[in-house]
Amino acid sequence: MSSVVFSVRRRDLVWATVLAVLLSAVWVARSDVAGAGAQPPGEGIAVVYVAVGSNFPDSLGVGPGGGVNGAPIIIVPTNPPIPAVTAAELMRLDPKKVIIVGGTAVISASMETAIGSLLPNATVERIAGANRYETNAMFSEATFPVEAWVSIPTAAFTSTFPVVNDVTIGLNAASNFTTGFLLAPVQLPHGAEILELKVAGYDTDPGQDLTVTLYRVDTSGAFDALAVTGSSGSPDSFVVSSTVIVAGIVDNENYNYQVFVGGADLNPYLRSVMVRYRLGVPGG
Repeated sequence: MSSVVFSVRRRDLVWATVLAVLLSAVWVARSDVAGAGAQPPGEGIAVVYVAVGSNFPDSLGVGPGGGVNGAPIIIVPTNPPIPAVTAAELMRLDPKKVIIVGGTAVISASMETAIGSLLPNATVERIAGANRYETNAMFSEATFPVEAWVSIPTAAFTSTFPVVNDVTIGLNAASNFTTGFLLAPVQLPHGAEILELKVAGYDTDPGQDLTVTLYRVDTSGAFDALAVTGSSGSPDSFVVSSTVIVAGIVDNENYNYQVFVGGADLNPYLRSVMVRYRLGVPGG
């Protein structure tokens, strides 16, 4: 019986081992790339602020907002390319949102495009005014919103239709009326977001609810209802509110805002009407 003898030279064995190691490394690298592609980008830090690196005011103004929101401030040149270390850090942070602070004179449109290309799944926004002072004020407003209430005094309400009768202003610090409607203007800051309409009063009849409506009125006199509240069905003191606001951004250039009261006929008392608003957007 014949036998077959395999002869392997030591050099060939060494090369075979090296080739196996290289193939393994390639396989691992391909697996890492595939894994990175499968993981959705834009799932890292919530927000990153980007300011120009050649001047200080924008970066300085962003500092408190970065602290409040736990957001880093990344500096870039005015124009591409993005420095390699900066690009690597932006990719490491993998932000959901990038907010560029400053106009195109300090961070160009081409740099904004480059950042968007580097982080294709991040939302890229810009806060920019006519100069550094306006930019700073806009950033402050966007990052540190103010919420406040506007209270409409009962004395501001007047009759709007001839059917209104027995209107008494100031009775128990309230408006007392029997039928018809009452109207009062409300002054809100331009650009504010209306958050809530709240009404307090006293209703003597559970079958006759008091209804309060916040209207936006355009220059032609057309009324759009933004929010509606109604008193409870029980004959007692009530506080009702609505946080469902339609077209809630105040536009004083094209509209004025009015509060109508009606839908009752047995001596309800209107004690207060309040509108809550927010000026600025939380978190920038």
